[in-house]
Amino acid sequence: MWTNLIHNAVQAMDSKGTLRISVGQHNQGIVVEFTDSGAGIPLDIQDKIFQPFFTTKVAGEGSGLGLDIVQKIVAKHQGTITFDSVPGSTTFTLTLPLQ
Repeated sequence: MWTNLIHNAVQAMDSKGTLRISVGQHNQGIVVEFTDSGAGIPLDIQDKIFQPFFTTKVAGEGSGLGLDIVQKIVAKHQGTITFDSVPGSTTFTLTLPLQ
């Protein structure tokens, strides 16, 4: 799960830029945020990024399963994943229960 998010962030930044990972506690959960300085996720595809096999990468670079897998793992642990994206900054926020 963590590897998929980091790999996507590095690709979104074309292997240069800043990736910030923060971890904290909020209420009864752990919050992990991944913020990259890439181009951002265009509005017209934001509703598709968690769909299986959806990818913006060229053939052979990705299966389109990374974010689908992440979302399923988070759900299995009764957590949530959300994102906020504007040009130059995308943040994925995962919240996982402590118990």
